[in-house]
Amino acid sequence: MKKTKYGQTHLSIIPIRAEESHKSELISQLLFNETYSIIKEAEEWILIRCLHDNYEGWISKSQVNYISEEIFETPFQYYSPELMLWNKKLQQYLFMGSPFNRLPVKSKYNKIETVCQAAEQFVNTPYMWGGRSPLGVDCSGLMQIVFRMGGILLPRDASQQAEIGKPVSFGEHKKGDLAFFENKSGDITHVGLVCGEQSILHASGWVRIDLLTSDGIFHKNTQTHQLSYFRNVL
Repeated sequence: MKKTKYGQTHLSIIPIRAEESHKSELISQLLFNETYSIIKEAEEWILIRCLHDNYEGWISKSQVNYISEEIFETPFQYYSPELMLWNKKLQQYLFMGSPFNRLPVKSKYNKIETVCQAAEQFVNTPYMWGGRSPLGVDCSGLMQIVFRMGGILLPRDASQQAEIGKPVSFGEHKKGDLAFFENKSGDITHVGLVCGEQSILHASGWVRIDLLTSDGIFHKNTQTHQLSYFRNVL
């Protein structure tokens, strides 16, 4: 039986593509230290499965950093809290959510406030499909990173995130809940973070805070998204 190989990101960020080509769609990104199992190896590309969310895609073989199964199975206990920080030792930038195997100084914290404060740091970050960093982020990538800061590991896509947690009705929604939005076919296509009774933080064009009503999101008096439902995952 062929032995499974593993890898760990040794760069600030690595693109994950839908197919084995630099021209292929960017579907997600790996942050520094995130680990993955290798499903298939081609000449210049490898198909991976991310440990933190089971997301699959292709990364360039030139960016692979092979590790042992022991390192792969070592649980992360700490996530970089800074939006973007230059690390002198590593000689590269680290982004919020980059995992480490050490514990910081223990302190009490409120999960909801931690998540919301992390999200607020992303305000004005440009939208980028497949992005997971302050250089560019999509709606579900943003939620995945900020909820990680509150100790919650979310799936990668909005439609997957919509299946976890407890359902919440409009009027019962609270700060820290996830709000999901649907297209004309009723499919979940967008997600945002409730940051007030009538406000939502989300990535659409850029990360911004907009008006939230029972109909959906309004930006400059124009409705941009149709509300579907809320879920509480904290």
